[in-house]
Amino acid sequence: MNLLNAEQTASFLRSCHDVHILIHRSPDGDCIGGGYALYALLRSMGIRACVRCDDTIPAMYHYLTADITFEEFAPQTVIAVDVADPKLLGALAEEYAAVDLCIDHHISNTKYAKALYWNPEASAACEVLFALLKHMQIPLTEQLALCLYTGMATDTGCFKFSNAGADTFAAVSEIKRQFDLPYARLNRLLFDVKSKGRLALDSRLMQTIQMAADDAVALIYLPYAWMEELSVTDEETDGISNLPMQIAGIEIGICVKEQPDGSYRVSMRGGDRADVSAVCRQFGGGGHVKAGGCSFSNGTPDEICKKLLSAAEAALLQ
Repeated sequence: MNLLNAEQTASFLRSCHDVHILIHRSPDGDCIGGGYALYALLRSMGIRACVRCDDTIPAMYHYLTADITFEEFAPQTVIAVDVADPKLLGALAEEYAAVDLCIDHHISNTKYAKALYWNPEASAACEVLFALLKHMQIPLTEQLALCLYTGMATDTGCFKFSNAGADTFAAVSEIKRQFDLPYARLNRLLFDVKSKGRLALDSRLMQTIQMAADDAVALIYLPYAWMEELSVTDEETDGISNLPMQIAGIEIGICVKEQPDGSYRVSMRGGDRADVSAVCRQFGGGGHVKAGGCSFSNGTPDEICKKLLSAAEAALLQ
C-alpha cells in the first residue's frame, strides 16, 4: 500500500483511464456523493468513468444521479470511494479483487488498495474530495457542489455530529457562497421526510428497545418481516441507526437489521464517551469513532444482540 499526498493523487487521476468507481453496499449520502463527484471530476478531464455499487441507489439521492447513464467498458483503473474495507463492496469484492486507489476518511481503513488518499480527520469522503479539488485548482460546478454538500451533510448528521470540524464548515461555506442550491429542501429530504410505513416502524422499534449499562446503551432490532409487513423498503430505513441516540443519556446506540438472506447488518453510533469503531472491530467491522458498523452471517437475533450489548457495556467501563 502506498499512502499518497494530494499532489500524488492529482497526478494519479490525471493519468488514469477507463475508471470504474466503487462505492459500498447500503449506499449513503457520502459514498454516493463522493462516487458521483469523482465521476464528474474525471469526465471534466476527458476520462471515461462509471460508478458501480452492489445495491440500488436510494430514490432520495436521485437528484444526484438523474440523467446520468454509464456505458459498458472494461476498467483499466479501479478507484474505491468511502470504502474502508473491501468486504463493504458486497458481491463486487470478488469482481474487483484489486483496487488501484482508495479515497477515504475512515480511521478503520484496512489499507487494502494499492494506493490510498486518506484523511481520517475529515468528516466525510466528500470533504477529502473537496480538498483535493482545491489542490488541483478545479472550479466547482453545480453538480460537484450538490454531491459534495450531500456527502458532508449526511456524514455529519446535518452538521450535528462531533466529526463536523472547522474544515467541514469552511468547505460548506465556500459551496454556499458559490451556489444557491435549495439547501433547506435538501436537508428536509435527507433528514426529515419519512413515509407512513417508516414512521410506524420507528414507533414499533422504540417500543421494543433494549437498554443496558444503566441506560447508557440502547439497541433496536429490526426483523426483515416487519419491513415486509409495513411495506417499508430497504432504502427507507436510511438513518434508522440514529434512533437510539435520540434517548437522553445514551452513549452507544446500536441498530441490528436483519437482511433478506438471514444475515444481520449492525450500525453503531457513539456519544461523548465511546469509540464505537473499536467495538465494531471486535466483530470484524470498523468505521469512525462515533459511527461504526459490522455484520453477522449466522447466529440468532438474541445471541447477536446479547454479544453487542455486552461489548458496548464493556467499552464504557474502559
